[in-house]
Parts: sequence; structure tokens; C-alpha cells
Amino acid sequence: MDFFKKRSTAIGVFVVVVILFSLIGCHLSLGRACRKAEAAFFDRSLLRDAGVYSCPGDHLKNCADLANRLLSVVGGDNEPYAEAYEQLRAARLDLLDALERRDIPAAGAASQALAEAVEAVKAVKASGAALSDSYDDYEQIIADLDGAQAALDNNGYNDYILAFREDVLDRFPTGLLRHLAFVDAPETFP
Repeated sequence: MDFFKKRSTAIGVFVVVVILFSLIGCHLSLGRACRKAEAAFFDRSLLRDAGVYSCPGDHLKNCADLANRLLSVVGGDNEPYAEAYEQLRAARLDLLDALERRDIPAAGAASQALAEAVEAVKAVKASGAALSDSYDDYEQIIADLDGAQAALDNNGYNDYILAFREDVLDRFPTGLLRHLAFVDAPETFP
């Protein structure tokens, strides 16, 4: 008990407590700021201040909807398209799952898989295989998918995140504190 009565021990305990609570506060506040920046992936209103009026989450939902329309045009029982149909269906489900979980890296991987599946459908169509008896327009769906992909590629989300990192996370002393408090930087969209 005499150990705690010494002035040097009291000062040491005080310093440790101050540092510990400072790091906890830094972790909480920087973590909250990083989560808010990442939320802009799904909420376009957070990007408006940066001059961006659409968010990747909206474009990815649009791609998933268009992929569903493409699935109906291809047809699940249309033999020449069977493999491409399953690839497209699986990629769409993975994309929807990633969006529901709000997992940006998984959404990027699923988006890439969806683009590859659409290319597989295009290749089967180019070989002369007939489509199902759907009333939806294949050419319009493909054009809309290409447009949604172009909008996704040209979205300002990654620029917003890089500016956030540069303006907030990479400045001294925040950059040092961020590493000491184990705060991960917001994810960019691959």
C-alpha cells in the first residue's frame, strides 16, 4: 500500500490514465469520423458537400436490378446460357449480400464478378444463341448495365475518401494518434 502513497507513483498512474483515456477518446472520435466517411458509399447526401451527387451504393443496386432483368431475358432453362445464367445469378446474389452487409471490398469483388458474368452472357449471345421469350429488351438492358458501370467507374467516392484521408487522417498529430489508437482508414471502392 505504501507504493500508492508515493508522489512519483501517483504522477505515473495519472499520466497512464490520461494517455489511456486520450487514446480511447481518439479511437472513438476518429472511428466515428471514418465510419461517417465510409457511409457516403451508401448515402449520396453525405457526398453532396464534396460536389458528388450519386453514390456507388446506388449504382450497384441499379446493376443488381438490371442483372435481374437480364436473368429473365436469358432464362434459367435456356440451355446455351445455363453456365452464364448461373454465373450471373451467383454474382448478383453476392452483390446484394455485400450491399446488405455494407461491405465495400466485398461489393467491389461482387461488382467485378457481375461484370464478368455479363461478359459471359454477351459471349453466348454473340455466338448466336437465342434468348428466352421475355418481353424485356436485351440490348437496352446491356446498354443500361454499361451506363451504370461507367457511372460507377466515374463516381467521386474514392476522391472523397482520399481527400478525407489527406485532410483528416494524415495530418499531424492525427496520423500518429490514429495508428496508436488502432483506427482503420475508410475503405475505397476497388
